[in-house]
Amino acid sequence: ATLDSALSNGVTALLVHSDAEAMAFVDVALNRGIAIPGDLSVIAYDDEVAELFTPPLTAVSPPRHDIGVAAVDLIARRIAEPDRAVQRVILNPRLQVRGSTAPPRP
Repeated sequence: ATLDSALSNGVTALLVHSDAEAMAFVDVALNRGIAIPGDLSVIAYDDEVAELFTPPLTAVSPPRHDIGVAAVDLIARRIAEPDRAVQRVILNPRLQVRGSTAPPRP
């Protein structure tokens, strides 16, 4: 249903969370004769195994190590100062461009 809806509405790319779900989505599309990335680009989120798939999936890759370091730091600070102000941390992911994406057709 998602695939049919996307294609019938002119969607040229989908961001699918997680890698495993993106892989399953690509399998369904390919089995239906939909070219990836020719007819539809697919981007995964997580980038744990995306590059091992065929075609290798373009993926949003969160900075896992930095997230862990920031989490431990925030917890340690909260324990040391329970009344401290809430702090927000922004860590930007990277886009790993691979074989599952292409510019949209004109």
